Amino acid sequence: MAVLFLLYAYQTGEAPTPGGFAVVAALLAGSAVLLRLLPVRVLSNWGFQAALFVGDVTAATFVLGWTSSHADLFLIYLLGVLGSVLTRSPRQSLVVAAVTIGLYLVSGWRPSTGWPRDSEFWLRALFLTASSAIMTILSRDSRSVEDEQRRRYEDRLVQVGRLATLGRVAGEVAHRIKGPLTTIAVNAEVLAHGRGCGPEALKELAEIREEVEKCKTILKDLLDLGRIEEMDEAPLDLRSPVKAAIKSIRSQVQRRRVRLGEQGLMKRLGARGDAVLLQEAVFALLQNAVEAVGNGGHVRVRVFTDGEMHGVEVSDDGMGISSDDLERIFEPFFTTKKDQGSGLGLSAALRIAAKHGGTVKADSEGVGRGSVFTLTIPAA
Repeated sequence: MAVLFLLYAYQTGEAPTPGGFAVVAALLAGSAVLLRLLPVRVLSNWGFQAALFVGDVTAATFVLGWTSSHADLFLIYLLGVLGSVLTRSPRQSLVVAAVTIGLYLVSGWRPSTGWPRDSEFWLRALFLTASSAIMTILSRDSRSVEDEQRRRYEDRLVQVGRLATLGRVAGEVAHRIKGPLTTIAVNAEVLAHGRGCGPEALKELAEIREEVEKCKTILKDLLDLGRIEEMDEAPLDLRSPVKAAIKSIRSQVQRRRVRLGEQGLMKRLGARGDAVLLQEAVFALLQNAVEAVGNGGHVRVRVFTDGEMHGVEVSDDGMGISSDDLERIFEPFFTTKKDQGSGLGLSAALRIAAKHGGTVKADSEGVGRGSVFTLTIPAA
């Protein structure tokens, strides 16, 4: 309405028509008061939003009829109204587009001469129709993308809830199993150092100790899931846990001859949270990337700020993730690596990010084309 008011003042010159000027000014003031006083429930209603857009178009049509000059400017204004509908539903776009085109055609009709005979008027009408059709299609695609993002977000919330339950149960189970596993490991060690054990028996005892260590690793991950419930929140620089995680993974990187790149660690990134837990989350993403690339691969860590969120992006050129596995990658115990990992690292990373008010997102163009994991938390 403010733009329409300025257009009218510009088109009518230094001395605008008093009646028309008062009407446009009243529309501007009335719309501002209306938006200020009405509750959000009414403002978010589909019918009310469509009525606002139609009101814009109607007011522009009347002003166009009063000025009868420079119709191109008002055509741009009408396209701006249609662009505002772009983020709404396709049905709303069609309604507003139909009303806009109809009123534009009506604005050109005169009782004495009928419809305009100049080609410019009809070319503008055709352009408005084509633009409306394109915007309606874009609106449908935009709505589809929003629905997909909403579905993924809801699925992620469900995963976080499951992880919370699993963490509480896992902590209790892990504490109960840790004792018997320790006994098995100690007895296997005693038997291996005893007399009378042949090579075959020693080999089997070694396998027992190796499997016990694997079980202990899984139990440690389970205990970590349960331990995340309590968070020592404090101001921090996000670079600190990232650097600590990189330092922790450095030995694995060197052993596997992996190239590790770093980016964005020069500028301070203020946040609030638990530095130790964030370090564990970033380490889990790094370890996942290092295991995915194998020997001689390339892993990159990038720290960035996007609006009110800080992010840590860990990308690799490894085995990649199929579209089906992307939906399950954060499920506990799910892993695409046959003999590596327990399938709990990414689950823990997601859980830690959620405790900080953020999330972890996974992207991959497909198997064999690498993957990107992005952890985000609110900036402070």
